[in-house]
Amino acid sequence: MGRKVMRSAALILLVLVVMLSTALVSAEAFEKGRVVLVILDYISLDDLRRPCFEDILSGAAIGLMNNNTGGPRNEESTYATIGAGNRVVATRVGFEAYQANERIGYFYAGDEFYRRMGIKAPPGSVVHLEIVRLHQRNNDTLGALGQALHQAGLKTAVLGNADWNGEVRRHAATITMDERGVTDQGIVSTSILVKDAQFPYLYRTDYAELFRQWQEISDADFCVIELGDTSRLEASKDVVAPEVWEEQKTLALQRASEFLVRLRRSLQPKDLLIVVTPTPTAHAVREGNLLTPVIMIGNEVRQGLLTSPSTKRPGIVVNTDLAPTILAHLGVKQPVFMAGRPLDVKAEPYTLRTLDSINNSIITVHNVRVPLIKGYTIVQIILVVVGLLSIIYKDKPFLRKLKLPYLVLAVMSFPVAALLVASVPNLSAPVIGLGLLGIIGVITAVSILIRRCSTFGPLVFLTLITAGVIIGDLFWGMPLQKHSIFSYDVIGGARFYGLGNEYMGVLTGAVILGSASLMTVYARYRRLVLLGVAGLFLLTLYAIASPNLGANFGGTITGAVAFLVTLTTFAGIKFNRKVALAITGGVLVFLAGLGTYDFLRGAAEQSHIGRAISLLVQGNFQEIREIITRKLSMNLKLIKYTIWSRVFLVSLAGLGLLFYRPIGGMCAFRNKYPTMFKGFVGIVVASFVTLIVNDSGIVAAATTMIFGLPPLIYFFMEDQW
Repeated sequence: MGRKVMRSAALILLVLVVMLSTALVSAEAFEKGRVVLVILDYISLDDLRRPCFEDILSGAAIGLMNNNTGGPRNEESTYATIGAGNRVVATRVGFEAYQANERIGYFYAGDEFYRRMGIKAPPGSVVHLEIVRLHQRNNDTLGALGQALHQAGLKTAVLGNADWNGEVRRHAATITMDERGVTDQGIVSTSILVKDAQFPYLYRTDYAELFRQWQEISDADFCVIELGDTSRLEASKDVVAPEVWEEQKTLALQRASEFLVRLRRSLQPKDLLIVVTPTPTAHAVREGNLLTPVIMIGNEVRQGLLTSPSTKRPGIVVNTDLAPTILAHLGVKQPVFMAGRPLDVKAEPYTLRTLDSINNSIITVHNVRVPLIKGYTIVQIILVVVGLLSIIYKDKPFLRKLKLPYLVLAVMSFPVAALLVASVPNLSAPVIGLGLLGIIGVITAVSILIRRCSTFGPLVFLTLITAGVIIGDLFWGMPLQKHSIFSYDVIGGARFYGLGNEYMGVLTGAVILGSASLMTVYARYRRLVLLGVAGLFLLTLYAIASPNLGANFGGTITGAVAFLVTLTTFAGIKFNRKVALAITGGVLVFLAGLGTYDFLRGAAEQSHIGRAISLLVQGNFQEIREIITRKLSMNLKLIKYTIWSRVFLVSLAGLGLLFYRPIGGMCAFRNKYPTMFKGFVGIVVASFVTLIVNDSGIVAAATTMIFGLPPLIYFFMEDQW
């Protein structure tokens, strides 16, 4: 009898423990709250200034989002990229999502899904019928957000559609679905629409029904709500009179804002609301206004500018940051292959005004960057060609009248001028253009005055001011590089912080050339200057490598190799196999130490160097292989299409020509200026190393050669001053 009582008591105790555990887990899940992602596509920052958005923006954090994808910036790809947590590409097959019980012609979507995938669609679920074709164009990261949530036992939901003119457009499901194409629940059929005699193509979103459906899926941990009407208006813009279109857009935004306010009031204290515009309008694309707004609202979200470790820039985030943000709020571990980081907020009282200023600056730099850089590279190529002709045909008077040495100095001063002009507030295209000309003129004039005292004076002045401004800017927080036309482009999205490859090449070339010039000028103090040069190399390498400063891994390899090779030759050490092995070993030890340091800083602070080490430690070799493949692909693409590849090839050809013409010219230069010759060898080494190790190596290689061939031409034209 006693044993039966004990067994019964034990069974009751076990049941109580299970019930309490379940209750605790449920309570914990409730404490974490839900995440609601509302899609209000094809709007701009200007639209948020409308009075109807004042309530929703009150107390919110807001930012501008880079919306790059693995292909074009179309809505199919921008949505799928959010759900993947990585840049992916989708075609119009991305639209093909249906409720499992939705009838398509002669069959139900759930039945067809089973025939295609061999998986029975759960009751009430939304299934993507083209998931196989979507996977064929991408890697396994498609649907990664939904997959991570499902593996954690959480539920997903999707409401609304962007159906237009009889075409199914349910790509919001690519954000919530898992890798099989399944979203737990949702309403995406035409039942969520209402007839409106004034709205283009008759149907628009029924916000009353949408809100009712939202209230019925309160058990979903993550829900995407597609408002849809702004997408329909964007699709119909070419067939609707402008005044009618503007009127309907105003009404659509008014309805959307009212729904958002109502939705916000229905949220629980721990819930997180994110309103996002995944895709820029066609008009915005034409203007270069490609960043789109994102709003984050919640009791734990303070008013300010959104930012993230991906960009390290207040007000700027990336679309791949959204999935990690959602996972972090729900307490789910982020998959290592997701590119983004959870969003954070920087307190800022005047968010829209500040964000508008940031956006205008980014648009201006983006729009003038290509024509100015292209013009500069063309001038550089012409100068090299004409300069070489002037050296070979010295007896031609008209070539001597061109005053090419002055132009050489002007070309070399462009990078630092492009950095300094970024310090001017309220940048505009005329300000940038005139500012560049003015700064280049001043620097060139000072260089010419210095030339009267010393042949090397202009080179010392130009290289040290260039290197000094770049390094100083890095230590100051990069206020100049973030707004320079010669630096990285926020809209392009290849890089957002640190030292860009353009200035990495410039810095490496300038430091080596400047050091060689100082070693030549102060040859009598050779040992002392050599120590100073070693210190300068170390400082420069630290500025390039530090995760808190340059954070340029390819530049770190380039600098370490080039500086060690140059320092070895400056010291008079004969270059042989042992020296080569010592340099290689030193570089590897330095890189290992740098990677370890960045890795140990933790995920929130890591640069891409630390993240790569994290992937390696976790054994995610597939992702590492994809990163390497992506970088190689980018480099090959740039070599094929960018004008910088022409600059680099012309520089190499010009350098090779000077070894043959004028006959004996290079030997004479080497004998007269042996240290300068060693410096040029170091610059060539730097250009080839960076070409190999950088994802945009051709750009860095070409900018390194700005301080390679032009100054060599400068020396060969000494008699033309």
